[in-house]
Amino acid sequence: MADNNSINTHQSPPALEKLPIPELNDTVSRFAAAVQPLFNPAEFETCMAKLNAFAAKEGPVLQARLRDRASKHENWLEEWWNEYAYFLNRASVCFNVNYFFGFRSTIAPLPQTLLAATLIDSALRFRDVLESGNLEPDSIRGKPMCMHQYQYMFATCRHPGQSRDWTEVYARDESNHIAIAHKGRFFALRLPATRNTHRQLSIALLERQLQAIVDNSEQLERSKSIGVLTAALRDDWYAARECLLEVSPANADSLRLIESAAFLVSLESSAPLTHEEFSHACYCSDGTNRYFDKNFQILVFANGRYGFNGEHSLTDATTDMRLCNTLVSDVEAVAADFTAVLSQSLSDPIADAEDYSTAEITFEYNSELDGHIQKAIAFFDNTVRSHELSTLIFDSFGKEQIKKMKVSPDAFVQMAMQLAYYRKYRHVPPTYESASTKSYSRGRTETSRSVSQHSLEWCQMMVDHPETTGLYAKSEVLKQAIVQQSQFTALCAKGAGIDRHLLGLQYALLPDEPVPEIFTDPTFVGSRHWKLSTSQISDPILEAYGWGEVVDNGYGVAYRIENDSLHFNVVSQGLGSARLCRYLSDALTDMRFLLTNAHKQPHEIMADVDAVANVLSSIKLLSSSPRRSSSPDAPASPSPGIPTIAPNAYGSDTEGAGNRFRFRDSFVPETVVAHTMVDELNRMPSNEVICALETRLSRFVKESLYWALPSTS
Repeated sequence: MADNNSINTHQSPPALEKLPIPELNDTVSRFAAAVQPLFNPAEFETCMAKLNAFAAKEGPVLQARLRDRASKHENWLEEWWNEYAYFLNRASVCFNVNYFFGFRSTIAPLPQTLLAATLIDSALRFRDVLESGNLEPDSIRGKPMCMHQYQYMFATCRHPGQSRDWTEVYARDESNHIAIAHKGRFFALRLPATRNTHRQLSIALLERQLQAIVDNSEQLERSKSIGVLTAALRDDWYAARECLLEVSPANADSLRLIESAAFLVSLESSAPLTHEEFSHACYCSDGTNRYFDKNFQILVFANGRYGFNGEHSLTDATTDMRLCNTLVSDVEAVAADFTAVLSQSLSDPIADAEDYSTAEITFEYNSELDGHIQKAIAFFDNTVRSHELSTLIFDSFGKEQIKKMKVSPDAFVQMAMQLAYYRKYRHVPPTYESASTKSYSRGRTETSRSVSQHSLEWCQMMVDHPETTGLYAKSEVLKQAIVQQSQFTALCAKGAGIDRHLLGLQYALLPDEPVPEIFTDPTFVGSRHWKLSTSQISDPILEAYGWGEVVDNGYGVAYRIENDSLHFNVVSQGLGSARLCRYLSDALTDMRFLLTNAHKQPHEIMADVDAVANVLSSIKLLSSSPRRSSSPDAPASPSPGIPTIAPNAYGSDTEGAGNRFRFRDSFVPETVVAHTMVDELNRMPSNEVICALETRLSRFVKESLYWALPSTS
């Protein structure tokens, strides 16, 4: 259980309503609508018979207990949810619980220790504002959000238990230091009781301490890594931690230094370049330079990239994003002109330097502890090998274009995931989308179930029998699925979802009471086996965002919806994450084609496609034609099908009304013709078709062109 060492985290918090308890009959009917598409009729009917029997017999008694509990607690769900979702979860927090962010790069990379010092200074200033009570309350569109989670942001650590974990919050006087990880070793960077308010000086002082760590540290053997133990299964980590504490009393002091730190900073030796490398490095790296139980870890890579890894038990990623925006803002301010900080760090010794100190945190070992470490390393390496992390940057369109289709961008992406999964597996999966309930006191999340009868019907129309319906019919069912998903998400945000209520009814049972049949029914249990676990955080500071799958045969799909692009991070245990990304790309392309062309007749679409195909063919011919002389005396010999352009049509200084480009040489026919082709594309009557074709003329689009069916069918 978390320590109740409460702190004042914000200005005059507005009074928030308590999380409501849905009506039992509403939950039953919503459950039926959400679950029916997932199972065959016999399975569904058996499950519903048990649920209806429960609603008539045990349900009202348990519902009354929930109402009584709600009258006595600030949030009736909070303790139960933390226990069910986190503390009783025995999976690895590294691979299955924690979330990660990778931040956008600075214009010019900062030196690693300067970057880390800036991040530490920024986080400490945020902590000062938070604990002084001067942090402005969170709000969304003017509606206040609960700030309760902020008290667990700093100086917090999760601990493994024998069958149940717990979280400890440390007092300020015990947590006035930062844990630093470098080359597998841990260090305690102690801070002065009163820090310097001059930012450049503070950063310079911190940077000196960090540079000393980098200059004087040798790589620790992986077989002596303590950090990798925190990535193990929770029961294995519990046994290893008990062993670690028994080896020597000094180990308890060393462990407490890490666990009581305000937060941890990992100075990484790796330099991730690609999106997938960056995501993987923020997700788990090699496991040795981390302590995954810490409230959060700031990750600083050797090439000036940086990220964040958050422990999920008492805080959600949306809460940490406020801190992360401050971190990125401060880093970018320093990066814009870091010469002042750099010159300060290279100047004469600073008077305040003695107020900072750094010491390595060491441990003693025995053969039993060595065995636990070897087991953790084997688990880590095997898990990494079994996992596939893939990313998709879909830059053909984004939020702005989706809104022009008059649909919800989030629900649009959710339906793309449904179609991608259906194309791969030929069925729809139990799907979890996180919906925030932070508008209620101590609210966290509810499960927005993305599958509906409409989404199933649409996937079947698109995949199983595409020839039997036209574009209009498909688009109408898609729109209905999108609306239903949006409406259900809105209900969840109002505390009227399904899954938290059913969990509460389950927990309301007394220890000696028999478990109602519904809670062990295979269909009921299977409906909460989240083969697609999804969540969206869209913020321009992010270049990476994700987490692992929550069930062994499922996917963890984090996504971001930007103005002109869509970003996905897909993790699974070798299920084909890269392939699912390809299906996602196809689905997004097909959905745009569908929604923007549903009103057209097939012959109209075919005409558009023919026009585009002619231009694209000409460009292909142009790119493959032999290089021609650009001399004025050498006449151009355009390839067949390429329109002839007058030699003086585009003079180098011409800026006429229809001429949007300048050309250095007015007698370069390849350049002129290519420009003309682009202009022709821009003038085409259906830019949406063009975008689809430029991305990929998908199987669905090809089939659509030959359906001689009215668009109103």
